[in-house]
Amino acid sequence: MVTDNDTIALSNLNRQFLFRLPDVDHGKSEVACAAAKVANPDINLKPRTDMIYPATESIYNDKFWNERTFVVNAVDNQKARLYVDSRCAWFEKPLLESGTLGTIANSQMIIPHKS
Repeated sequence: MVTDNDTIALSNLNRQFLFRLPDVDHGKSEVACAAAKVANPDINLKPRTDMIYPATESIYNDKFWNERTFVVNAVDNQKARLYVDSRCAWFEKPLLESGTLGTIANSQMIIPHKS
């Protein structure tokens, strides 16, 4: 599953390698899933546009988190980053955390009880 409630802007093209000029104004999750499918036709991804935060816990519920093997996060919002990190910690899911905050980029692998 890939979720992002945002659309692609021209300013995204220099830092998000899945997107191209014709993708501007299209949904990020839909385009990302289609690009991944081109790279690996066997991949099974479902694009969504829901934010993951307390108000969507009816969607991203215990069943959702328990079915994950690991989580990859790429957000530019500190509040969202902390929320996903807290859910991964609670459900003991490895998290590849990456994203930007202004001009600062970060990437880290978080393994529950190990890092």
